[in-house]
This record gives sequence, structure tokens and C-alpha cells, in this order.
Amino acid sequence: MSFNPFLSPPLNAPATCPALLGRFSKRRRRKHPAGAILLLMGLILAGMAGCGGDGPVADSHEGATLRVGTPMQVRVANPLVDYSYNIFAMLATHDTLVRFDAAMRPRPQLALSWEASADGRRWRFLLRGDAHWHDGLPVTAEDVKFTFDYLMAHHGASAWMRTLIKAIAVDGKTVTFDLVKPYSRFLINCGFIVRVLPRHVWETVADPFKPGDARVTLGCGPFVFQQFDVHAGRLTFRRNPAYYGPLPTVPELTIFLNRPLDTLALSLRRGDLDLYYKYASGFPPSHLVALSGTADLRLPEADAMGVPAALGFNLNHRPTNAVAFRRAIAAALDYARMAASLMGRHGKLPDRGFLPPAFGDGPADTALVYAPEESRRLLDQAGYTDTDGDGLRNLPGGGNIVLRLLARADLEGTDALLPILSHNLRAVGLAMTVDRADLSTWIERVQAERFDLVMFRTTPWGMIMDAGVASGYFDSRRKGGGTLANLTDPAFHDLCDRLLATTDPMQQADLQQAIQRYYAEMMPAVALCWAVNTYPVRRSWQGLTINQIEGGLLNRQTFAGMYRSIPGHQEP
Repeated sequence: MSFNPFLSPPLNAPATCPALLGRFSKRRRRKHPAGAILLLMGLILAGMAGCGGDGPVADSHEGATLRVGTPMQVRVANPLVDYSYNIFAMLATHDTLVRFDAAMRPRPQLALSWEASADGRRWRFLLRGDAHWHDGLPVTAEDVKFTFDYLMAHHGASAWMRTLIKAIAVDGKTVTFDLVKPYSRFLINCGFIVRVLPRHVWETVADPFKPGDARVTLGCGPFVFQQFDVHAGRLTFRRNPAYYGPLPTVPELTIFLNRPLDTLALSLRRGDLDLYYKYASGFPPSHLVALSGTADLRLPEADAMGVPAALGFNLNHRPTNAVAFRRAIAAALDYARMAASLMGRHGKLPDRGFLPPAFGDGPADTALVYAPEESRRLLDQAGYTDTDGDGLRNLPGGGNIVLRLLARADLEGTDALLPILSHNLRAVGLAMTVDRADLSTWIERVQAERFDLVMFRTTPWGMIMDAGVASGYFDSRRKGGGTLANLTDPAFHDLCDRLLATTDPMQQADLQQAIQRYYAEMMPAVALCWAVNTYPVRRSWQGLTINQIEGGLLNRQTFAGMYRSIPGHQEP
């Protein structure tokens, strides 16, 4: 992995317009001079406008509502409480200090420019002066400081920042973060992920779960929250004409929530929806056949940044705490069959480095191979044999090995994968039971280590959070959410800390490769397949961009660049 998504091009570099996402650049950048201050200057936001197409057809889109269908469910319109609404707030109503484009390059948003000290302990942001909240009040540096302070005090998922941020200082339009340790990834882990909140709204809210009448939907983004109809399952946003950045080309955004996939496929075929969206996922391959042959639909694709299905191990339970046992399980799995079952032709065989092809080339010689005979050999060698002749292997001096697998009930494709896993394990003499749970219960059981094996998926954000290279899922120092936090090894922690401490692209690339080799050797989890995501969209809509860190075709570049083509002159 050689791209470095945390260093901006020079201020005078030409703006580029990424096409539908392919792969990230694999070129290495030059080292910075030793001891120099690393300047991370953003490109102007205007360079993002119009990316992805030949330019809008005059007035052809005006008055058109963008209709989006999703299986995602929103229970309450509160960005600090509801996971799905937080995603839509990120897309439509709430801005951050910086944004990342489709090629994972940082772009200015509320911050016009930024700089970091050479040791990565101080980050300074110069804010723009023309941003306003949707009620007309200006966005200030005090709002930024308040947001971080409030989240660290009241938002459980943000509590980790208390161990990172030592002090926040405000001086006019400048916000300076002093950190307790070097942290080269502040732009992505804080500058992008933290949606800035209006102080005058949230300072009245002592408990985010009990906001009362506070206008918690108020932001400063390109759309203004209009309505959440919980009974109809519909979110509506209208264009913000006072937005400081590129205006959306559509006056209204309507999101139809909690729709079954069969219903979504039918609505897309009939023209009742303009595009499909689910954060971190394309349209499920099992349902794509229902869209094939629909003349008015395009089906653009991109290598997924997330892992659609992975098998994690409890490293504190016997026998999965033994690396030889984990290697034996990895050798027992039929990856080709699982990839075909889960993704059809959109599945690819994974490797032990755990990072999909979208991130570039991983370490050599890390392919995962279906080798049941090798699995049996490894189990025999480790002393896990069938001592009582019932066809199942036993723990040394104990009963049959029965592995308890924890699976999320809400993940698409789980039903197809479980019988394959069970069959593969039984073929090498291992039994398996399955506990299926909703997401909240799944998280509780993972944190309580009530499993031997656990099925999970990763998202684009999850793959780059913390030190990146999927480390946020495995580092035991970052618990919570959907993370396994199963690696306590000081050697792994050291690799992560060294990656966080350097801003040198060459050193970052070397450390990223080292972490992938660690995964290949120690196997805290194995990917079951890689994915190619498909994003259905009406053919009449052009100028869209796939940005996987924002979840697909629905993103800020799309909002500013999309247009409706003239009938009879549709692009391919």
C-alpha cells in the first residue's frame, strides 16, 4: 500500500476530476526535508465543482428532486444518537474541517488551510469566514472548539479523543490542537470524521439522548433538514442557497428509508428512484439480476474499500488463541465458493494481508488458499486429534472442539456463508455452533468475548481509522463499536504507533506493508472475500462520482457535479 491520503498537493497544483473510482495511486512521494514543518495546504473547493462529467445541460436539472432509495433505517433525526442519520447528516447538512475526495485526497471545507508541526503533535487550522449555520449565524472557531469538547464529554464513541487531545486554543479564525503524542492521521480521524456542531444549539443539551426541543438537525452544509416522516420512512432536505461552497445542482434531496431490496429493485426498474445508497455497500449481487436489462439504468462499479465478510478469532480463548489453530482454520475455508456465494461474479479471492485491492498492492505471497489437507496436517501437528473416534477433534485431554461462532443477523449474505463455513470446518473435524444477534447485541457479546469465531464486515472508514491499514479493528487500545480489539501484542502496537508518528510517505508505506505482513503471520482475522461494489443510477443522471469514504454515489462531489442529460442525448 503506497498511497498517502494525508498530504495535500501544493496550493497551486491543478485541480483534478476523478472519474468513477478505480484504484488509488500507487506512486510513492518524496521524503520531506528533515525537521521541516509539514504544510498541508488544501486545494480550493471550487476545484471540486463540476467533477465527473462534461458539464451540466442548462436548466435541465432545475426543479428535479433527487430520489434515493436505501435499506438503511433511521429511528431519530439526531446525528449524535442515530448511526444512519449521522451518515445522512455527513452527506447533506453537516460540514467538517476537511473533506476527502474520491481519490482520498484532503480538501478544504470549513478549514481553508492547515499545517502540522514536524513531530505531528500540533495541528493548526485556518477557518473560512463565509460559512453560516442554517439559521444565519456565522460558523466560528469557538464552534469548532466547543464541538470537540462536547463530544469528548458527552459522546461515548468520541471519548478516545480525550487520550489524544491535550488542549484546543482559539485565536480569531484559527483553531490549534495540541496533542499528547505524535498523530499523523489527525486530518482523517478528527478533521474529517467530526461533524462541527453549532454551539448555540448544543450548549443547551446536557444529554445528547435527551435533546428536548433543541434543533439538533441544524448544520451549515449544502442542504437544510426539512422533514423526517418516521411512518412513511422518508427524509427530506432542501438546498441551502446560502452555502459557501459549490451548490448542489438539485433543489431537493429525498431519501426513502428502510426499503426491502426487492422493493428497491422494482422501484429502480420502474423509474421511481434515481439511485441506490447504502453506506459502505453496493447493491447486493444476489439482487442485481433483477436490474439487468433495464435500459434506463447504469450500473457503475468500483473495487470495494471494505471487506464484505471476515472471520475473526478470540485470541484469549482456547484453542483459537493458538496461531497454528488459526492457520489451520484459514486453510480449511473454500474461498472461491464463499466469494461466489456472497458476491457472484463481483467476488474476488482474498489474501492474508486483509486489505482489498482498492488500497493497492499488498505484500507478496500472502494468498489465502483452500487446502483442507494442510489444515488437517496443522491440526494433527498441534495436537488436536480425534481421540474418541467420533469424527470430531478433541482438545488435549478434553472433549470435542465445538467452536462458537457469533454472527450479525442484519448482514446481507450471512445465510449463504454459514453453511459453507460449517461444512468446511466439519470436513477437517471441527464442529461449530452459531449465535446470531442484532448489531447492538453483537457488539455487547464481542466486547464480553462471548465467542470463539466472529463474523463481521469492515467499512471504508473502518479500514482507514486510527493508524489505518484496518488497525482500528484489531488494536486492543481502541475498543467499542464494531471493533474486535483482539491484538494486545506490543509489537503490533509499536507498528501502529510508529505509523501514527511519521508524516513521511515512504516510511508510512513501509509500515503499512509491515502491518499487513503481521496480519498474514498472526491472523487475528481472515477476509472471506473481496468485493466489487455496484451502484445503480438512472441513466439520465450524469456527472456523478463514486466516493467510497462517503459511501458510494451519494456524496459532495456528486451533489455539485451531477446533471440531467437531454432526452435522446443520453451518455453511455
